[in-house]
Amino acid sequence: MILALTLGVIVVGWGVFLSPPFRELRAAIGLPAELPGARYNPEKGVAEIIDPNEEGAKFFLARIAHVYHSIFAILLYGMIAVLGSMRRDLVGGDILNLTLLGTLMVVLGAQVYSYASRTFFWHGMFIAGLAILFSSGFLMLLRFKPSHLIDWAILVALILLIGGGVIGAYVGSSYMNPELAEEFERAKIISRFNPDLAEENEIWRAMTGHLHAMIALATTVAFLLGVMYLGLREGRFTKLSTILVIIGEIIMAVASYSVWFFGKIAHLIITPSALVLIAATLFLSFMTKGYNLKQSFSDPKGVLLWGLRLGNIWTWAFVAVPGAIVAISLRKPLFFKPEFRSEVWDWAELSYNIGHWHILLLLWGITLLLLYTAQVKWNSRLASISSWLTLLGMLIATASLNLYMLANPPGAYSPNPYSNPWLSLLVEPALILMSLGVALSYITFLIDGFKRS
Repeated sequence: MILALTLGVIVVGWGVFLSPPFRELRAAIGLPAELPGARYNPEKGVAEIIDPNEEGAKFFLARIAHVYHSIFAILLYGMIAVLGSMRRDLVGGDILNLTLLGTLMVVLGAQVYSYASRTFFWHGMFIAGLAILFSSGFLMLLRFKPSHLIDWAILVALILLIGGGVIGAYVGSSYMNPELAEEFERAKIISRFNPDLAEENEIWRAMTGHLHAMIALATTVAFLLGVMYLGLREGRFTKLSTILVIIGEIIMAVASYSVWFFGKIAHLIITPSALVLIAATLFLSFMTKGYNLKQSFSDPKGVLLWGLRLGNIWTWAFVAVPGAIVAISLRKPLFFKPEFRSEVWDWAELSYNIGHWHILLLLWGITLLLLYTAQVKWNSRLASISSWLTLLGMLIATASLNLYMLANPPGAYSPNPYSNPWLSLLVEPALILMSLGVALSYITFLIDGFKRS
């Protein structure tokens, strides 16, 4: 768990260091101030939708894919580590070591390929690491013997994640055919302006379905590990909520993967099934063996409990409801005028799509972090404080991010300024608060781990 948390802090911290606000610091220590293909325009201090140079755009999208996969791998390893702490019969040293090896290969290959040496060797290490991660997941699946209904919910998610991994491998294998790869890369570029323009590309549709399902399933598993750690109250409503989680997982994942074959029509199934899944996890978060709010300031388990509840409420308020409003207005001018797919919303739609994924990834990572700090014995009060700082920063950032994404009026395209008031006054201060909480949580967890050993 210490290894997983350390890898996460290093990779995310490196990404923050490479962001535009640290350009001068990078230059001062001899690192390049600008990244190849980056969307940031230093002359105007704004972000473009995509680099106008096609090769630069391809480089940027390749880097995003590799960085995203390295973070995904670290969070998967972190979840398997915490599952191993609760279920040693399921996750032994062999699976932990295999997963660690795969994660290290993915992270090292992805980071070096993205920032230092874009060569076959490092990309090959990245691919081999993903294959090892898939193998460790498959080995865990073979050993999984569910004894409770919550185990079945995790098992179903694991099966669907492995299925998503197969689809992801198909998407990656398209690069073995230069013609397919060229068409796929062009589809990714034009989808930044309008996803409808990329709809004809079969590999792009497979990638879109893969992304939808993997992030939703992973976030659900982190939640399930949280309620498993806290313990669920027995009862009919708990059983019903868990069954709804399983149904929501299956329908949402199958519908997401169906985008590959049927295109955007599958979204008609994704949205309601996702709402069933979010509703079921919200119900389940109130079925845990609880802590009152006052207790949560001295016991980090209480912060985990409130994090699971507030995280679900925030998902409704700032992911599901805005998503439904956008979906309803996509081609009819109901909540947005003109319709949201109009060119005047180009920037808003891109920032909304990017923000949507950032919020879900953040919910996954912070849920996992709260689950880690909930296990601190050395200084539970300090662990509670660091957890609350992290949670509050995340909640404020995800709420205000929606204002940044959707509150600006439509108009002719102009690059997005970093001085946007929603960013500078709300999102960035909240992220700083969250970062302080993460740093303090990491130090607390590290000291606790060394004291135990």
